[in-house]
Amino acid sequence: MRASRSPKWIAVLFGVGLVGTIGTVALASHTPFQFAGETPFVTANFDNDVHVNSDRIKFQTKGPTDVRVQRLNVGVGGYSGWHHHPGIVIVTVASGSITYTTSDCDSKTYGPGLPNGAVFVEAGDKPAQASSTTGATIYATYVAPSADPFLFRIDDHEAPACP
Repeated sequence: MRASRSPKWIAVLFGVGLVGTIGTVALASHTPFQFAGETPFVTANFDNDVHVNSDRIKFQTKGPTDVRVQRLNVGVGGYSGWHHHPGIVIVTVASGSITYTTSDCDSKTYGPGLPNGAVFVEAGDKPAQASSTTGATIYATYVAPSADPFLFRIDDHEAPACP
């Protein structure tokens, strides 16, 4: 006796195969996000304004402020995606190198022993992106206006047209 295949089963098998093929092509053509944050070391807040001016360094807040210190591991070829931060972020590159690109397509590479040094500051409402061809370990200190829930990063979905 010959088994018959109904059009319903053929359509189901075709659909499963099509979805699998599309998923495989999409994953293979997309460079994975390789900028993985570890659990923050600490997140705390200043409940009041802070005004400090000492040894040629000035630090001032104008209201409650959230602070976070976090380690991030960047894979070879990793990138952050276009984003910006409320407040400021002080980024220290402990190993490897990070290329920081602003929305006006200006890029500088930071890391231990490099001409630009191993620390940079992210600030402002314009998108920026960080990437690494070597992989890197970085430490970020975020200082942002107080928010509930905490808000330290805003993803920008419209990328500048940088070459």
